[in-house]
Amino acid sequence: MASVKTTMLILFVAMVIASCASAMDMSVVSYDNNYHKAEASLIFESWMVKHGKVYESVAEKERRLVIFVDNLRFINNRNAENLSYRLGLTRFADLSHHEYEEVCHGADPRPRSNHVFMKSSDRYKTSAGDVLPKSVDWRREGAVTEVKDQGHCRSCWAFSTVGAVEGLNKIVTGELITLSEQDLINCNKENNGCGGGKIETVYEFIMNNGGLGTDKDYPYKACNGVCDGRLKENNKNIMIDGYENLPANEEFALMKAVAHQPVAAVIDSSNREFQLYESGVFDGTCGTKLNHGVVVVGYGTENGRDYWLVKNSRGNTWGEAGYMKMARNIANPRGLCGIAMRASYPLNNSFSADKSSIA
Repeated sequence: MASVKTTMLILFVAMVIASCASAMDMSVVSYDNNYHKAEASLIFESWMVKHGKVYESVAEKERRLVIFVDNLRFINNRNAENLSYRLGLTRFADLSHHEYEEVCHGADPRPRSNHVFMKSSDRYKTSAGDVLPKSVDWRREGAVTEVKDQGHCRSCWAFSTVGAVEGLNKIVTGELITLSEQDLINCNKENNGCGGGKIETVYEFIMNNGGLGTDKDYPYKACNGVCDGRLKENNKNIMIDGYENLPANEEFALMKAVAHQPVAAVIDSSNREFQLYESGVFDGTCGTKLNHGVVVVGYGTENGRDYWLVKNSRGNTWGEAGYMKMARNIANPRGLCGIAMRASYPLNNSFSADKSSIA
């Protein structure tokens, strides 16, 4: 009985903390950007409950609180500028920006010394007569699986490519199947598992190793493991017939490709605002140091601002339920954060771009 009472008390306290913190406007609790410790701790405790955070020691919790408050100040300052996007207390709000970069960046766009990347294809080459939909969202077509979470494994390279393959498979077969990133982490020796990898080598692995297993047969563990081919034996594996790279630095070519199928892309997500992105059309400052794989699953316009609809692999508590709207049609031909620099897509011989357009 005592344990039941204790559990009920904990739940009650958590509900009170969450209720009080949610009633607070973060812009109200700041005093010249200096937070009273009690107020900051209250917000922090509420955030911990929401994200299931538990720390190993009091000292570690105190250290995380200091980082959390620094991020909170940054969020308040940026949101006060009335931008086209908002920042918030995401699941990464207790990480320094350096820690965030160490955890979340795993895509390597550089070729190996003995490997030549496939040349760009003219499959989605643009022409004056192209007519494309004003907006595309492959989620509405049932071609996008639930948002996934790569955890503390630098495996974005696997999630990006798998997302593009899942989308193409749905378009071709009519069946949406959640595929296995763990298959790639364990068995694709051209890459470094949770240490990072290259998207192009994933396509080659799928083509040359009997396809890609399903997440059900080969579930995600968020850590390196030993390749066990038996996990795929006698189970359903998804094949592709090739892959192609889009012409670099051509946003309209990317738009044309996304009108036909979800596309894997590598972006620079080093900006601190990526860590704390909550909603809206992101048009902040970022570079072209490509380091993070994502899936472009659509595009559109919101409040007069064109955007790319990007599926991330950081769970559904980051961004807009796991997605980000990134500004489209910017002056830089590389696209915002380099989104048009290194984009690619899988091929299936029964798939014809000419016949598959949703325009």
